[in-house]
Amino acid sequence: MTQIVLNIEDASLIPSLKKILRAIKGVTISKPQNRSYRVDPYEISPSGDSFFADARNVEAVEEDIAKAHQPGAKFTRLESKEDITEFINSL
Repeated sequence: MTQIVLNIEDASLIPSLKKILRAIKGVTISKPQNRSYRVDPYEISPSGDSFFADARNVEAVEEDIAKAHQPGAKFTRLESKEDITEFINSL
């Protein structure tokens, strides 16, 4: 199967183009998919951690931070080695 991607800047042409393509046997029309999730990890992480090279990961972290700052949110701040050890031992 061959896939052809058309980037049409004049949106008024899309309905006419869809009619023409539907008349051609075997042509299917689908909405474009945004498959580019790549971002520059150095804009977020000084180390350039590859986790931050995926925009979906960045969005998930931002959502979690926003949830943690909501009234009534429960979270644990681990600031020292002892805090981390105590937290791990409590699991």
